[in-house]
Amino acid sequence: MDTSAVMKVIDLMAETGLFFAKADGQYDNAEKDFIENFLKNLGQYGDVSEVKETVEGALGKTFTLDKIVADTQDLVKGFNDTEKAAILATIGGFIAKLIASDGVEHPAEKANFDAWKKALGIA
Repeated sequence: MDTSAVMKVIDLMAETGLFFAKADGQYDNAEKDFIENFLKNLGQYGDVSEVKETVEGALGKTFTLDKIVADTQDLVKGFNDTEKAAILATIGGFIAKLIASDGVEHPAEKANFDAWKKALGIA
């Protein structure tokens, strides 16, 4: 996967993380810390300042499940089945860890995660 594709995946994960972090109506400090640590660890992929700016700018925005699903579907269009499965597994694992980061699995988080998986054919 080239650097541009990696950055698109990272950007989508950040927006997806913000959606799920806010899905229960609260942006908990543990969830905020999880996303911030995720961004800090991105340095291994090169300059991620644009992604950090995107996330900081997105904090005040509201994302919908439909947008997250559509963006995810759009992202994986150009990949073969193996790459697509790996990308979806990575994003799904990220979502699961984010949801668990505050120690509470809110019904809205679970329902949105289940809907996300179903919409992407991984449920």
